[in-house]
Amino acid sequence: MKKIIAVALLASSLNVNAQDILKTKSGKPILPAKNDFALTIDAVPFINFTGNLFNGSSNIAPEFLFAQKHPLTLSGLYLKDNDMAYRMKVRLGFSSLKNDTAVAKNGSTNPNELVIDESIQKTSAITLGFGIQKWRGDGRVRAYYGGEILYGVKTDKTTFTYGNDLSNENQVTRNTLYKPGNTIEFSLRGFIGIEYFFAPKMSISGEFGWGPSVQSRKAGELVREKWNGGAVEVITTGTGKSSLFAIDNDNNGGALNLNIYF
Repeated sequence: MKKIIAVALLASSLNVNAQDILKTKSGKPILPAKNDFALTIDAVPFINFTGNLFNGSSNIAPEFLFAQKHPLTLSGLYLKDNDMAYRMKVRLGFSSLKNDTAVAKNGSTNPNELVIDESIQKTSAITLGFGIQKWRGDGRVRAYYGGEILYGVKTDKTTFTYGNDLSNENQVTRNTLYKPGNTIEFSLRGFIGIEYFFAPKMSISGEFGWGPSVQSRKAGELVREKWNGGAVEVITTGTGKSSLFAIDNDNNGGALNLNIYF
């Protein structure tokens, strides 16, 4: 009976000591817990800044950047419980760029009489990702593993309008529409990595992955117009397409990630 009590006391002592290691001197927990969120950013600028403090190199303030592998994409976690989280990636990007160029009006004797040539480029970039991540271990250094699905699509379209009409006096060939094919990406990825908690709810992580990925760029079109001697002629040509299928290991772009839990 005495031996059982002694073993129980020893186990309790070891458990208390293990818990103490995972808290700061002020008692703040180091590891994240159920219902916490995390934001993932690029750790390299902060590592370079810290290293330059000790090697005498010139230094600049670190930048707050998106994770390397997925530029302009929000990456984060939601902890379902202490050892399991949902991984999420989101990018919803849309842009419209308009350029106006003043040119001389054809047939005008006034050099200051101008018309406008206009181009409008519209682009979009969408990335969506979802996965499940689990941890092993309860110290500052924890292994993690899981799987995720990633989907992305990019579009690009430029239209051109001109202030001078085509005619016998203006016999040029010019673009009216340039639309490269949409690019679609899809990947199914398993991963395994290491995460080190260097401060309360702050960590650096890196990972390897494996799985299939598909990238497809559809055929696009280029539309031009020219004067054929009596009317405007429209010429439409196709642009090339491409596709890629691969199953291979990856290292997430060689990224080191800084994870901030809250």
